[in-house]
Amino acid sequence: MPDIPICLMLVNAVVAFALIELVALVAWHAVTGRGLSAPDLVANLSAGLCLLGALRSVLAGSVWQVCAAWLAAAGAAHVTDLVRRWRTAAIRSRADGLSSAGASPVSH
Repeated sequence: MPDIPICLMLVNAVVAFALIELVALVAWHAVTGRGLSAPDLVANLSAGLCLLGALRSVLAGSVWQVCAAWLAAAGAAHVTDLVRRWRTAAIRSRADGLSSAGASPVSH
């Protein structure tokens, strides 16, 4: 086995687990229709995977620019995830407002 520090192996294992988790959750959503859609999962997991990339680059002794690039990518993924969530929340809020505005009052 190559001389890879244990920390790097642990980061690699976490990345592998996250990718397996992504594939499993996308497949589960495709089969059941429940859970998050693939774009939502990718937007959410990308930020964490990019942070792991930054950690891995530091542990591997890469130049600081590599770590900075991973951190910038993590920030972009995080903003993408937040924008998707806000849009979904706004759509749900409008839909709830429309359905309650059209409902007739209940009399007892």
